[in-house]
Amino acid sequence: MQNIGIITKKSDPGAWEATKKLALWLYHRGKQVTICAETAEAIALDPEVAQYKLQDDLPEGQDMVVVIGGDGTFLAGFRAIGTREVPLLGINMGRLGFLTEVSMDAMLETMEEVLAGHYRVEVRTLLNVIVLRHGEEVLSHCVMNDVVVHKGTLARMLEFQVAIDGQFVYTARADGLILATPTGSTAYALSAGGPILHPGIDALLLTPICPHTLTNRPIAVPGYGEICITFPGRHGIIDRHGEQKDRLLTLDGQTGFSLLEGDQILVKRSDHRLQVLHAPNRNYYAVLREKLHWGEQIGS
Repeated sequence: MQNIGIITKKSDPGAWEATKKLALWLYHRGKQVTICAETAEAIALDPEVAQYKLQDDLPEGQDMVVVIGGDGTFLAGFRAIGTREVPLLGINMGRLGFLTEVSMDAMLETMEEVLAGHYRVEVRTLLNVIVLRHGEEVLSHCVMNDVVVHKGTLARMLEFQVAIDGQFVYTARADGLILATPTGSTAYALSAGGPILHPGIDALLLTPICPHTLTNRPIAVPGYGEICITFPGRHGIIDRHGEQKDRLLTLDGQTGFSLLEGDQILVKRSDHRLQVLHAPNRNYYAVLREKLHWGEQIGS
């Protein structure tokens, strides 16, 4: 681990201070550090300590990337490395932190263990998302957590059809549909009533958002299948240009795309994987207990 990138939560003085502390600590151990130019300016970091780059333009050759922030910042770190499969380590400065699970107090101790080779790499599933319009590809994206088809600004339902590997599954009327990886099962899908999938399970989760039919429940399907979502009816809101604006696609809660009648959404497992660094003694169920307050007295 010689070349180490640091991605920091924007506009967070606490995260800035943690970044400066870690960058100096790594510099004094002879490591090559790369950080966001905006963060470097905010903390007045000497250029000798680290090279500055745009947050979404990490250079090639990074051995690992440390993310200091919350799970949203972890998603930014994933976007910065793209499909390069560089290991990510999350330092929690947010509220929940399923992905950024290392506490600030344990940051340097954990880094010491990582640099000594005492770590475990967990491989997580990613998804490829393609939108076809009149047979032409108009969107291609890789996501870590979830693909969400949902209504826009008006309180009305969508009607959509789901097929897997060409086999019809169901037609539903709902506020939307969440397609989640096991990683994403503890995000929006969990709030919508979906189950938690262990990251080691090769499965994808389909969770309807406020379905009109009470029997339309979340379902876990094999991870190798290709999921196709289409819209059989014309239920979007038409603007003055004749385009529908009330049917949207959101990717990892970060990227939005307007959908039109006739669009096809194709989702399948990516050939690439997300690599997450953990301490050797890290226990997934202990993380769930801590983050979800299982077995704890409310208010304690």
